[in-house]
Amino acid sequence: MELYRLVFDCLTLISFSKVFVNATKCDESAATAKIVKSCPQNHKEWSKAAARKGCEKMAHSCLSFEYHCVINAWGNETIEVCAPKLQIVGNNCAEYSQGGKRIQRNGNVPCKNCSSHYFSNESFKYQECYEHVKNAKTSRTTQLTTESISVESTEEKVYQSTSVTPMENSARLVQNIDNQTSPSHIIIISVCVVVSLAGIIIVFTARQQSWANKICSHFKRIVLQSEGSKMTTPEPAIRNVEEGLEVQNRLLEKETQIQDVFYKLNKSSDNANSNAVSS
Repeated sequence: MELYRLVFDCLTLISFSKVFVNATKCDESAATAKIVKSCPQNHKEWSKAAARKGCEKMAHSCLSFEYHCVINAWGNETIEVCAPKLQIVGNNCAEYSQGGKRIQRNGNVPCKNCSSHYFSNESFKYQECYEHVKNAKTSRTTQLTTESISVESTEEKVYQSTSVTPMENSARLVQNIDNQTSPSHIIIISVCVVVSLAGIIIVFTARQQSWANKICSHFKRIVLQSEGSKMTTPEPAIRNVEEGLEVQNRLLEKETQIQDVFYKLNKSSDNANSNAVSS
């Protein structure tokens, strides 16, 4: 029996909640919803804005049709709307649900200074809810500005990279390197230059010594060849010398024979002269 009663109570509660939700829903409110920059800050401004809106003069089929200025479901806009008032329970801001077409409690936007229960058409008493919207707008504006600057910077870089000639691009690259040069970079570059010069000097010295050794060996070979040619007389030269000596000996023999002939001739001539004188 108690189980049946518990089920009956649950069904009754569900039915009542559906009736309550349907009672707060107001289709005509959607046509009056309008985003505004700010909401009234006190009762006087609230009364003036309500008179300007004229909700009580509009035809509707809702339980009531009263002026509201509350935040939206995302907490980033403030909306003026004519809708039935609702008691907000808990320390939260009131919102207008465009999908549900009614005023309801926003569980995502807490309100420290709000009363534990208050009517939604008295939201002007709790400016903290409107401050939340301002902060959300400021944050969004900052984000959009940052994204815009980032996009403009990217577009500018793309334009510069496509419009700059290769020579200008090289000059800018060198300039950027110069601007980014630090003492550590200077030390590293200096060490690299010194090591490179030392390597060049070592290679050059080694090659120079190799060339000197080759030249020395070449001259040494020439000197040895010349000394060898002086110490060793070729056979044709020796033969020519021997033939010259033989000819010279023959000439000396002929000269001796001729001298003998002349001597005999002179001797015979002297004998003939002496005979002639004696006779």
